[in-house]
Amino acid sequence: MLHQADVTALPVTDASFDRALSVQVLEYVADPAAALAELHRALRPGGRLVVWDVDWSTVSWHSADPDRMRRVLAIWDGHLADPCLPRTLAARMRSAGFGDIRAEGHTFASAEFTPDSYGAAVLPLIQQYVAGREDITGEAAGRWAAEQHELGERGEFFFACIQFCFTATRPG
Repeated sequence: MLHQADVTALPVTDASFDRALSVQVLEYVADPAAALAELHRALRPGGRLVVWDVDWSTVSWHSADPDRMRRVLAIWDGHLADPCLPRTLAARMRSAGFGDIRAEGHTFASAEFTPDSYGAAVLPLIQQYVAGREDITGEAAGRWAAEQHELGERGEFFFACIQFCFTATRPG
């Protein structure tokens, strides 16, 4: 059964789930402590939680215009509640009552501009978000995206970031 709900107010009874999965959700939540407390409440004792989020400060993205790239990525950070959430996630999980917390970093890196690579896939989302924000006009956002396509055509594209997978257990 699927529920659409606010992660800080899940429409489920206490201890009703064996497992919970959150993929790139908490980085958008204004109060991750409340969300984690709610996930803790919804899990049964011994239940497992998996949280997967990106630390957007780990992005390494080649550009012939590094200043523009920095501006684009700084503006992109504005679409998140916390672009660096993984840095504090283990401590927040402990504070919410979880135990056996583990973290693994997974590098998403590509030196080819292919539709299934993470960098190429997020490119249109970033372009759309940054266009018209701060000092990035729609035209400038288009030039930024076009440069990435051109770098890909020349075999010069590079994108990397680290996504983190945290696992934890609600103690029994």
